Amino acid sequence: MGEEIDRLRRTIELIHLNLTGLDLPTFVRFGMVLYKDIGDEYHTSTVGLTSDLRLFQSELDLVFASGGGDTPEDLQAALYEVVHSIDWNTDGIRLGFIITDAPPHLDYGQEYDYTDAVRDARREAIKLFTVGTGGLHIDGEYVLRQIAQFTGAAYVFLTYGEGGESEGGVPGSVSHHTGSNYQTDKLEAVIIRLAKEELAEFTGNPMKQLVTYFTASKVDNEAREETLSILFGRAIEELADYSTFAVDAKAPAAVLPIEASGEEIAADAEYFTEQLLLAASRSARLTLVERLNLDEILQEQKIQLSGITDSETVTKIGELMNASYLVSGSLFLADEYELFLRLLRVDSGEVLSVTKAIIDRELGVSMGDASGGE
Repeated sequence: MGEEIDRLRRTIELIHLNLTGLDLPTFVRFGMVLYKDIGDEYHTSTVGLTSDLRLFQSELDLVFASGGGDTPEDLQAALYEVVHSIDWNTDGIRLGFIITDAPPHLDYGQEYDYTDAVRDARREAIKLFTVGTGGLHIDGEYVLRQIAQFTGAAYVFLTYGEGGESEGGVPGSVSHHTGSNYQTDKLEAVIIRLAKEELAEFTGNPMKQLVTYFTASKVDNEAREETLSILFGRAIEELADYSTFAVDAKAPAAVLPIEASGEEIAADAEYFTEQLLLAASRSARLTLVERLNLDEILQEQKIQLSGITDSETVTKIGELMNASYLVSGSLFLADEYELFLRLLRVDSGEVLSVTKAIIDRELGVSMGDASGGE
């Protein structure tokens, strides 16, 4: 489970960003129940729900994989904690994600087993999505499917790019997982997509379709423009892939100037905008429209980029540019550049998806040189 834990640790901010960045009054809390087995360093360990992302991140940073290879594990004990120890919202959407590569122990003779847990979860309107990762035995899949089905959720088998549905998540293994449950998506993308779908159903506006977090660093053998081309190309792909609604690649899209948080990085924002435009023009995911006199249009309409997520502003700019989608961005400087990119839908003004890039300061123009790398 080391890869999944590390992935959540690196992307929990993006999961939070995508769920709180919707045009909905979302109040998001995270919690977790860790579980191993009887005789391990702990049996179960519960972190209660909190809206403090930094606090939850500090708890997640302490989690590490150990004691693997001796499957099964005691999922049933964890399910008791999920249903009875978590302080669920009384009037909100209650979603749980069981992420495991191990089947559960069903031989402990526990009075409270997973069938009791799913009945209680269903009664309390807790949906338990189950995610089986590479190497999960069919015995584990059988139980995870039951848990998801009984609580009205979904089962997903997650692998990491091996070719064909007969391949498992562990190189050289043979998997029985086939059909629509088979995913090569990243773990955070699966969570974001499923959570967004639940939020949409709750509001009565079902979604038809969903970020990762990219890091670019300087290396000696790659030009700066090459690195940024790769970075922005991937970012555009993510914005299209993880949009709330399916993005029609033939629909016209426009890239807006990236907004700098301070004058000292204004030149970097302008430079990154040009690199983003270049990447967008090469992408098969968007059809870029000409950005003629955009600055003049913004000035004439008295539009400020800081208000670019306002639905009326988005619609106005999109109509002026004859675009169906807009890509906007905000640039900040801490230890490194932090660039937030958003995909906006013109006809509704809503934010469809968000992604974030962490960029080495040496890849900017204020502090960089003429070469760089990823």
